Amino acid sequence: MRALAPRIPVHYGWVIVIAGVLTNSTTAGGTFWVVAVYITAIAEDFGASRTAVVGAFMVGQVLFAVIGPWIGGAIDRGGARRMLLLGSVAMPVAIVATSFSTELWQLYLGWAFVSLARPLLMPIPYNWLVTRWFEGRGRQMSLGLVTTGFGMGGAVILPILAWFESGGGWQAAMIASAVLIFVLHGFAALFVVADRPRELGLRASGSTQLVDVDEVEGGFSSYEALRSPVFWLVSIGMMLFFLGQGSVNNLIVDFFDSNGVAIGATLLAVTAWLRMLSRPPLSFALLRVDKVFLLAAFVALSQALATGILVGTTSDMGIGAWILFWGFGGAFAPMLEPLLVTRAFGVRHFGAISGLVAMISFGGQVIGPLGGAFLFDMTGSYSWPFGLYAAGFAISALLWAVSAVLIRGPAHRKRARRNGMLTDSDLPEVSEAT
Repeated sequence: MRALAPRIPVHYGWVIVIAGVLTNSTTAGGTFWVVAVYITAIAEDFGASRTAVVGAFMVGQVLFAVIGPWIGGAIDRGGARRMLLLGSVAMPVAIVATSFSTELWQLYLGWAFVSLARPLLMPIPYNWLVTRWFEGRGRQMSLGLVTTGFGMGGAVILPILAWFESGGGWQAAMIASAVLIFVLHGFAALFVVADRPRELGLRASGSTQLVDVDEVEGGFSSYEALRSPVFWLVSIGMMLFFLGQGSVNNLIVDFFDSNGVAIGATLLAVTAWLRMLSRPPLSFALLRVDKVFLLAAFVALSQALATGILVGTTSDMGIGAWILFWGFGGAFAPMLEPLLVTRAFGVRHFGAISGLVAMISFGGQVIGPLGGAFLFDMTGSYSWPFGLYAAGFAISALLWAVSAVLIRGPAHRKRARRNGMLTDSDLPEVSEAT
């Protein structure tokens, strides 16, 4: 790899991005998007309520969120490659074991192990790699591109796994996802990934120095980030945002079924395709975007509008509007967290801070789907939960708009300067007298 990297016609960082896109697609497809298929199939197979089945996946989300800061801190200290190697074995084994479940407690236990392995593969490792391989606006763009894999998981991997489920049941879909994750992640970790450009005798893209990016740019420690009001606004906003994102994506197939729309999985796949196809041009557009917090606020409002429309009507026009707003607006969704974290707190401790944000934000993915399934079991309708999800999106937009103001304030700028962060349009130059 060291001999090959300087000879390829593009900067090797783009090879890392491509590897991230492909591997993230298998992880997202096999552990996130396909859950919408698993819920109905497993509930019918086990004769269990949807609330009980959703609970298994939500317990997994709790474990995924809790372990995230430790995995992120370990990546900050020792790099992403060793975590990817471990995860490429641990997750497939856990998924295969889960596929043998015949009772609910086995499903809960198996998916718990899947979720403990998930942060070894996604999303922190490749986001972290991008922060080391790119500088400046190129980092914004590449962070956007590497998250394309998340949408690809719904657009490409979900239909494949749904096909396996239709022919061999949810067990076959799980085994297929395990094989894909083992092959793609294992190959990339062994033969493609390098933690830092310096390991291959290269500079980061956009850099003129043969040094590690985090040594030059600095950033808040996790302790300092926790003391910042911006951290809590970002995190609570993320919690509300992903409460809606995760809940709608997990429950949308059942939502459509309950409203007499028989092609829910296909409609979900269409939105995933829109997200995947629009994410590259939107990522390139990030080269010209300064106000990422305001961008995040507009994205949240688009998701509020999409969900609110669907609550009002499931006519062809309503579904079409939902597809457009949910698809195009949601194209930014996976890139928001790394963009906001790096802009507000720098890159030196990106793994740990990103893990802390995820620990808080994914709490929403526990509350939202469980609450939605419970309200459906109680009322026979998704109108109330989907209306609440829309309100949550609107509140997250407000919190990020406030963050856009605070990040330019003297208190945050002074801390940023003290921690060696480079200044930019959202963190303007601070005078020595500040």
